[in-house]
Amino acid sequence: MHQSAALRGTLPLLLGLLLSVCTADQLEGESPTFSNNTPESVSSDIALVNPRNSWIVFKRNSNKGDNKRTKSPKKTSKHGVPGPPGPPGPQGPPGPPAPSPVEQDDLLQEFRLRLKEVTDTSGSLETVAQCQVCEQLPRVDTAFHCRLLSDLPVPRRSLQELQPFGSPPDSEQPFQRGQDFNRSSGRYTAPISGFYQLTASLFIEPGDGQRRSAARQRDCVMVSICIESLCHSNMSLAVMSGAAASGGLFSVLVTGTLYLQAGEYVSVFIDNGTGSALTVQKGTLFSGILLGI
Repeated sequence: MHQSAALRGTLPLLLGLLLSVCTADQLEGESPTFSNNTPESVSSDIALVNPRNSWIVFKRNSNKGDNKRTKSPKKTSKHGVPGPPGPPGPQGPPGPPAPSPVEQDDLLQEFRLRLKEVTDTSGSLETVAQCQVCEQLPRVDTAFHCRLLSDLPVPRRSLQELQPFGSPPDSEQPFQRGQDFNRSSGRYTAPISGFYQLTASLFIEPGDGQRRSAARQRDCVMVSICIESLCHSNMSLAVMSGAAASGGLFSVLVTGTLYLQAGEYVSVFIDNGTGSALTVQKGTLFSGILLGI
């Protein structure tokens, strides 16, 4: 009983070994083919698959069917093998004749004449450069820059025109162009109509009464640059300044642009609205320049 039971347990193992050996021999001796077994039969033979046998099958079938590599046929020329080069073609027509030495001299002489004409009309390069600079930076034709000749007293509650003015020192001579400023009257007459930049800078010293008493809130000084002595709002440039609280020297600056007709004059006026006399110091400046027409 025990021997029959042992034989029954070893029979399946012996059958499995025999089947695997037979399958390996068949694969080595014959070329394997693709199987059309159903999924059930394939799943039952999974235990009989060997990795080595699978690699052999893949290697033998890699160049078959759709995986087969084919070489493209060589293209042959339709005209066959090229032959030897043909004979040279006919010679082309001759070109125009070269100019004679006489004609070359004439052309050179004409070129020299044209070059001389251009040089005479245009001038040297330095002159042309100077003309371009002159067009970009025009010369200032009219300007003045003068200072008050001496101290000018201004009574209380009065309007005073600044005059006379002295000649500018050598350091300020380049700012003086033209003879249109009257130093004795302190008036500048416009030679042509245009826009003028005008500036007045006054140095003012209060009187003795202003020094002793404190400056009142209503005390003020107005400095104006007026056209034709008409100190209106649209005819002048004006600045109002309060008197110095400490009673010491102070300054007033007025500057701006006015349009002057040819022949009109401008001058500087000071309106003393304080309760005491003032003194406009020597060296007070009045200047102007023509900006454009």
